[in-house]
Amino acid sequence: MSRELRRYLMELLLSLLVIGGVISGIIGIRYQSYQRELERIALILKSEEAQQDAFQILKGNERISERDANEILKRYGYTDPEDSEAGRQFLEDCRAVFAGGVICWFCFAGILGFEGYQKRKESEKQSQDIVEELEKIRAGEYGQIISELDAYMENQGWKKILDELDSLGSYVDMIRSQAHQEKEETKSLVTDLSHQLKTPVAALSSCFDILKNPDLSEEERREFQERMEQQLYSLEQLIGALVNISRMETGMIQLHMEESRIFDTILEAVNRIWIKAENKNIEIQMEAGEEIEDLRIRHDRKWLGEALINILDNGVKYSPSGTMVTLRVFRMTSFLRIEIQDQGIGIPRENYHKVFQRFFRGKQPEIQKEEGAGVGLYLARRIIEGHHGTISLDTRRMKKEKGTVFVVQIPY
Repeated sequence: MSRELRRYLMELLLSLLVIGGVISGIIGIRYQSYQRELERIALILKSEEAQQDAFQILKGNERISERDANEILKRYGYTDPEDSEAGRQFLEDCRAVFAGGVICWFCFAGILGFEGYQKRKESEKQSQDIVEELEKIRAGEYGQIISELDAYMENQGWKKILDELDSLGSYVDMIRSQAHQEKEETKSLVTDLSHQLKTPVAALSSCFDILKNPDLSEEERREFQERMEQQLYSLEQLIGALVNISRMETGMIQLHMEESRIFDTILEAVNRIWIKAENKNIEIQMEAGEEIEDLRIRHDRKWLGEALINILDNGVKYSPSGTMVTLRVFRMTSFLRIEIQDQGIGIPRENYHKVFQRFFRGKQPEIQKEEGAGVGLYLARRIIEGHHGTISLDTRRMKKEKGTVFVVQIPY
């Protein structure tokens, strides 16, 4: 038995009890009136001077018990309600009240059934509308569901359902957009990988072909072997960077945030790049207040250090000999600010928004002659964003001073 049918039967039973109670009450009242009429008849029959006492009896000045009244009426042959006009009228009234109650109950049952039928049809229509909207979501035709089903918004229950359905549609739409974006990014990544790998692989292939020539002198053979070593080193560096990028973009690299001294992480990054800077006669200067040395913030020491190394390496790589790379650290109200400034070739204004893109490299000759695949700053950006931080260029200072100024901000 369905819940709606049980509810309908329960309402019918309750209505039957109510109507039965009303009928019983009306009949009870009518019965009391009937008994008073019988008492008056009994008193009149009992009176020896009926004419003289009838007026007083009808006025109700005299009373008699129901038992005595029944005995008097019995002596005169009034043993059944049908034997008197009052009794016949009482039975007629009872039948009328009972019939009226039954009619009222059937009318109520019909109205209740019709109302239930209407509600059921309306619920089926609403359910069909919801199913149609779900089919639209599945088919990728999601729109503003609430605006299309505005008629149902007066009902608080349906309003909650429609709000959740609208949220579901927005979420599915977002997931679909993300999936499409990830697909396009994957295609772009594959294209970029093939392009980046093509140059060193082609160079290695050429060197192998040349080395097969038996007429090469030992000096020429050593020269091509050195070129192969350089290309293999470049290829190794490129593959390592590409692996890190792919792992970062696919979520395989998980940042393990632990509270530790940020000064140690920064110092380790500087030490990792120190030898390369010294070989190029570039000085690395670090400026940090005493409050930074003991400052502890939540971060991943390995990967945040990797990001800082990539930025420092960029400054050393594209700066001439005899210059300086300066790293400044400031403790702000709610974040740590790290500035890395070099005195190198700088970045053209039209490339400000491109330097953190994957595989981007400038067109300047100084950049093209250096080894690199344009992935260092991109990887640094992804790592810093994983720390809920930001990396940007201080373009205002770059317009006034030579070189590049990177600004990293990490909240704590």
